[in-house]
Amino acid sequence: MQLSIKVRHNSRIVVLCCLFAESYATTDEIYVKMLLSEEIEDLKFDNAFYYELYNGIKRNLSEIDELIEKLAPEWPLDNISKIDLNILRIGIYELKYVGGSEVKVVINEAVELAKEFGSENSSKFVNGVLGSILN
Repeated sequence: MQLSIKVRHNSRIVVLCCLFAESYATTDEIYVKMLLSEEIEDLKFDNAFYYELYNGIKRNLSEIDELIEKLAPEWPLDNISKIDLNILRIGIYELKYVGGSEVKVVINEAVELAKEFGSENSSKFVNGVLGSILN
């Protein structure tokens, strides 16, 4: 069954929130707080898609980060904002590991997340890095 675009987008938001929060706390602390959060409770997302993205990113994190370093050599990982870095991780994971993902759709979703949660220049940065995968 194909998930609605909004449900998939919401699932990516939850993954982004968890990955971002892990920069500041342990995974167990974050997961419990996220699931108890009213914002997440009201957000319709797909658990299976969330787990696929989240666990896949965690399992392949070093390979994903190496690819980010290759695609954005002038930006060491420590210098990329945590939001932008985790949006890139989600996008790269979907492009490399999720079968049937359309490249333009994945990049567009990442750009939308960057517009929604990042800084003024985040969407351009994310689009540039993920767009370079096409080359």
